[in-house]
Amino acid sequence: MERGCPTGSRELRAALTARAALPNGLRRLPPCSARRNRNERGGRRGLVPSAPARGQPGSPAVPRLRGRAARPPPAVSCPCPPSRPAALLAATARGKRPGARPPSAPASGRSQRRAPGPRRRLGGAGSDRAMKSPREAGEPPPVDCIQLKVPVIQQLYHWDCGLACSRMVLQYLNHLDNDEFQKAIQELQLTKSIWTIDLAYLMRHLGVKHKFCTQTLGVDKGYKNQSFYRKHFDTEENRVNQLFAQAKDCKVLVEKCTVTVQDIQNHLSQGHVAIVLVNAVLLLCDLCSSPVKYCCFLPIGQKCFCRSPDYQGHFIVLCGYNKASGSIYYNNPAYADRTCCTSISNFEEARTSYGTDEDILFIYTDS
Repeated sequence: MERGCPTGSRELRAALTARAALPNGLRRLPPCSARRNRNERGGRRGLVPSAPARGQPGSPAVPRLRGRAARPPPAVSCPCPPSRPAALLAATARGKRPGARPPSAPASGRSQRRAPGPRRRLGGAGSDRAMKSPREAGEPPPVDCIQLKVPVIQQLYHWDCGLACSRMVLQYLNHLDNDEFQKAIQELQLTKSIWTIDLAYLMRHLGVKHKFCTQTLGVDKGYKNQSFYRKHFDTEENRVNQLFAQAKDCKVLVEKCTVTVQDIQNHLSQGHVAIVLVNAVLLLCDLCSSPVKYCCFLPIGQKCFCRSPDYQGHFIVLCGYNKASGSIYYNNPAYADRTCCTSISNFEEARTSYGTDEDILFIYTDS
């Protein structure tokens, strides 16, 4: 085994002395380790020092040593660092692998080089990838545009727009049965004066999941002075107030609350629909060339002699929206061949007009 430099012999010491006497430019230190040459046939070892570099004339030759050495030469301190084979043999003699980690930090089978900073787990329970935001966990993804395929059914008279909207909703839910629908109208004693609370009772009677939101639980006495309510106000006030009072016992869900456009859009984005009471005088369709005459329902083009009112209650079915264009899609029972569209600002103006109580009847598909 090789330990240090073989500088213990007399011949090498003489060579070192001779080189020390040379000028500084020609002076060369002896090699720190010699290449080992094994003679496989005779089992003999020889230590052959490295040859002097080219361009250094006069460098004395280093004597070549041969023969079996009984003991290795004594270790002599040398200013040169040991070569890699010597370090490898020295580490092996101490029972350690070169480059091994200390016992306190056991080495791993993979490379331990990692980028600075906190480490993130890529999977598994409790990892960053496994965590979900509140929207991913429970809320539906946002929808920018939706238009539901709600069938269009035209009303037959000037007063049955609410019943026509109910037919649209029931057919959209595949719940429409004409005989059952007519029977429910007779049992609920619905007449030519249809209020939003009447449509809520109709949905409950037919087993449709619903929610009626309004600003007034009952009849606003101020409507008595409006031309739209004046004719049937005295006979309808007690009946409507009684329906509101019995709603809870009849399992008709009525809630006094304010509904925003975002609430309506979230409702429609889940595939549900809604029946809304609007002021037909203010509601303007962007797709229709001329507005319909709600007062007498004369064909378009014929002259109407009715005085234009300030308020005309009318039910429509909401079936979609477009956030990019700021539009609301709805089915108007006054038509039989189209889906109307208006701006959100115009829809809010017609929906929140005085006389509507901001009535909106939410219909759910999971009925």
